[in-house]
Amino acid sequence: MPTIRDRNQQLILDAASEAFAHHGYAAARMDDIAARAGLPRPNVFYYFRNKRLLYAAVLDLVMEPLLHAANSLNAAIAPDQALPRYLQANAEVARRHPHAARIWLKELLHGARQLSPRRNEDLRVSARQSLACLSAWMDRGLIARTDPEHLLLFLWSTPLALFRFGEAPGSASQLKPTRASSQALADMLLRGLRPECERSKTAVSLYTKSNSDAASTRHTATPT
Repeated sequence: MPTIRDRNQQLILDAASEAFAHHGYAAARMDDIAARAGLPRPNVFYYFRNKRLLYAAVLDLVMEPLLHAANSLNAAIAPDQALPRYLQANAEVARRHPHAARIWLKELLHGARQLSPRRNEDLRVSARQSLACLSAWMDRGLIARTDPEHLLLFLWSTPLALFRFGEAPGSASQLKPTRASSQALADMLLRGLRPECERSKTAVSLYTKSNSDAASTRHTATPT
């Protein structure tokens, strides 16, 4: 059962996530966060000594599970198994922490300047491991060769951004971070990353089938 401390911290983190997402780090005010949380201002400072520490705690809501999700990018696992698992984990982060996910995307766009040195190092270590996995898949011919850094940035940002903007007013699809939508994204990604040799085989197969169908049609249409 959650303690009063747990409950208050969660109220503050939820309120801070909304405030930082809507106003940004610089413009968000601790008074506003306290009001959103329904707590006295001194209570907020009791749990989080300043705005920077509170902002770091909000980022941790998504950074910790995202770092854990990156473990799915393992060279010992086939891409068609690892990538859907990774994207599903990212979708779960977007579902559970929509406001914090939006903040994390902004941090990525601005070079993650608000991250602590320790968290920056965690991110660098995770990135090196993920890049090594992507490069190994390319070397073994499991995915098409491309710039691994660009591919990793795509993997980091696209799932969160897709589900974030899929819920925006005016969105035709109202895309939600479900298992089905994550699998659809994984399928598109895997099709784009198919090795060139597999694409050639598919093209030859389609060409052969097309010629066979055309011949069958001509044979059927020939008068007896």
